[in-house]
Amino acid sequence: MLKLIKPISMLLMALFISSCSTQSVKTTTFTPIVSDNTSMAESELLDIGIAIFQPGLDDIPRNREELTFSDVRMAETYFASFQLAQALQNSGNWGVVRVVPGDLSSTDVAITGTILQSDGETMKLQVNVKDSTGRTWMNKEYEEVVSKFSYDPRMRRSEDAFQGLFNRIANDLYNYKSRSVEQEDIQKIRTISQIQFARGFAPQVFDDYLEEGRGGALELTRLPAENDPILNRIETIRERDYLYVDALQDYYSTFVRQMAIPYTEFRRMSYDEVMTMDRLAADARRNMIMGVAAILGGIAATQSNNAAAYYSSPVIIASGGWLIKDAFDSGDERQLHIEMLAELGNSLEMEIAPRTIELEERTITLSGSVEDQYDQWRDILADIYANDVGEAASSD
Repeated sequence: MLKLIKPISMLLMALFISSCSTQSVKTTTFTPIVSDNTSMAESELLDIGIAIFQPGLDDIPRNREELTFSDVRMAETYFASFQLAQALQNSGNWGVVRVVPGDLSSTDVAITGTILQSDGETMKLQVNVKDSTGRTWMNKEYEEVVSKFSYDPRMRRSEDAFQGLFNRIANDLYNYKSRSVEQEDIQKIRTISQIQFARGFAPQVFDDYLEEGRGGALELTRLPAENDPILNRIETIRERDYLYVDALQDYYSTFVRQMAIPYTEFRRMSYDEVMTMDRLAADARRNMIMGVAAILGGIAATQSNNAAAYYSSPVIIASGGWLIKDAFDSGDERQLHIEMLAELGNSLEMEIAPRTIELEERTITLSGSVEDQYDQWRDILADIYANDVGEAASSD
C-alpha cells in the first residue's frame, strides 16, 4: 500500500504546483512615441526601408498552433510592417519611411522582422536593423501582452491594441541613432546607399566605389564627382523608383485600413479563445491528475484492512473515472472553439482582396506577389536607364 501512496502524493503535489503556476502580467500601459524636437536638415535624416515581415509559421509555440491560421498570419505580415512604418514616420525622427517589397541594400536603414507569435493576447516580433554599410543596429525580440480592456470599445484608444510594441521598437531605434551614430556616419550611410542603387544599374562603373571590409562591412574607396553624369542619370531613375514605392504605400495603407475592423474583431475573439483554451487546458490537466489520483487512491483502498475504506473504494474509482472523462470532454469543447476561429480566419481572408493602383505610366494590379510586381518594375527601370544611356551615346 505504501508503494501506491507515494505516487498519489506525487500526483497531488503536481496538481498543487500546476494550480500555483505564475501567469503573465498584463497591462494597459501604453508606450508613447519619443520625438526629437530639434529641427534637423534633410541631409541629417536617414530614410528607412522595411521589408514585409516573415510569417514565422515554423516558430509558432506548440500550445498556439491550433490558434494560428496561415492566411491570417500572411495578412498580419503586411499589417505589422506598415504599423511599424507608421510609428517611425510619426516620430518625426527620420526621413522617409517606406515598406519596400524588394531588395533593401540601397536603403539607408533596413529593417527586417519575423512574427513569432500573434494570438490576440500576445504579439512577439523578432526585429533586425542594419544600415547600408552592413552595421547591425539592433537584433532584438519584442513582446507585448495585452489585457481584455484593449478590445473594450469603451476603453480602446484609436491606436492598434499592440501600438505600444511598435512604439517601443521606434524608440529603441531612435535611442541607438542618438547614442551611436555620428554626423559623419550619417553622410557615409547615405552615400553608400546611393552607390548601392547606382551599381545595381551600372555595376561596371560603380563596383569599384565600394569594398567589403572586416566583418562584411562596406567601405567607400572613392567618391563620385559632384556632377557625375551617370550618377545624375541614375538618381533620376531612383526618383522614379521612389514614386513607385510611394504608390505602394497607398496600397498598404488601404490594405491595413480595410483590414483593421475585421482584424480587430478577429483578435478580440482570438483573445477570448486563448483565455478559454488556457482555462479548459488547466481544468482538463487538473481533472486528469485528480482523476488518476482518485483511481490510485481507490485501488489502494481495496488493499486496506479498514472496512470503510474498502467499501468506499468503488465510489472513489468511479469518481476518478468521471474526472478523467470530464478532462477529455473539455478537449472536445476546446476543439469547438478552434473551429469557430478557423471560420473567422476564412472570413478575414475574404476582406483582403487585391487592389489596383494607378501609376504615371501604367496600371498595376497588386494581386498575388507584390514582390514579383516590384521585380518587373525594376526591370522597367533598367530598360529606361539603358535607353537613356543609348540616347546619350547617340547624341555624343
